[in-house]
Amino acid sequence: MRTQGMHFTHEWEKPVKAVLDNLGLDDVTIVGISLGGYLAPRAAAFDKRISRVVAWSVFPCFQDIIVGTQKLAMQKAFHIMMKLHARPIIDLVFGKKAKKEPMIDWGLKHGCYAYEAKDAYDYARKLKLYDLEPVAEKITQDMLIIGADQDHFIDYRLIGREINMLKNVKSLTFRLFTDKEDAQNHCNVGNGKIVLDTICDWIIQINRRDDK
Repeated sequence: MRTQGMHFTHEWEKPVKAVLDNLGLDDVTIVGISLGGYLAPRAAAFDKRISRVVAWSVFPCFQDIIVGTQKLAMQKAFHIMMKLHARPIIDLVFGKKAKKEPMIDWGLKHGCYAYEAKDAYDYARKLKLYDLEPVAEKITQDMLIIGADQDHFIDYRLIGREINMLKNVKSLTFRLFTDKEDAQNHCNVGNGKIVLDTICDWIIQINRRDDK
């Protein structure tokens, strides 16, 4: 991205197709971590060479996840302002919040760079493209979703919305990790081994089912 000027795309099926074509792969398991919790299922919706999907983060919609870190009144006001295309107000509000909260300041600066956005409003608009709902019904593979109950970035309770989207998956498993397993943080940092073991066990179970 820094040397070639390439930026993120929500159409993750395109780079995945290039990899699968180049390596001649079929019947694969795709694992997407953090934002990959959207990207991996998105790719699976368009490429059936993917047989198993691991979303290593609850991730129904990027815009909702970002705004979900704010108070409910702020969330409602944000959605109204976006519908009204109120760019100056959005930029002003998030600019002020960025001065007070380092996480928001980093998120805006990094987000505008990574997603080639001009300002907070443009960034928020582009994040809406990373929404699983428009393609969710095309996901027909086995799917495993992994969450963390004290994730500082993603509210795991969004899982209900995500599950309701996935109407046509072959099977759906959700595993929530907690502090009892030292895996309560974003992407379960603290105990990656338990997650990798869970993923491997899940793949084995799926393969055993299909071999019957």
